[in-house]
Amino acid sequence: MKSRRVEEKKQRIVLGSIFAVFILVIICSILFGSIKAQAASSEVSYKYYTSVQVQNGDTLWNIAKDYITDDYDDMNAYLAEICSINHISDDNIHAGQYLTIPYYSEEYLE
Repeated sequence: MKSRRVEEKKQRIVLGSIFAVFILVIICSILFGSIKAQAASSEVSYKYYTSVQVQNGDTLWNIAKDYITDDYDDMNAYLAEICSINHISDDNIHAGQYLTIPYYSEEYLE
């Protein structure tokens, strides 16, 4: 009878230890993920604008492809911003026209 209680106590200790390690691993992974996310978000990006002259054969898509950065969710959002800034619709551009193009850079320009 006594050995059975001792054996059950050992099993509870082992199971409790396994559970504690499991919880510790989860907490560490959450904390590490949070620290990693903070480090990634601590990189500062500055938004700038540049002027681009449209050349023969240029499309809005090709121009945007040259200037888009990871700060934009997708190309459609970036194209929508370019169209809004320049008061144009879709691919309604022509050679000789100047477009204001936004972009992000980690470099601070004065």
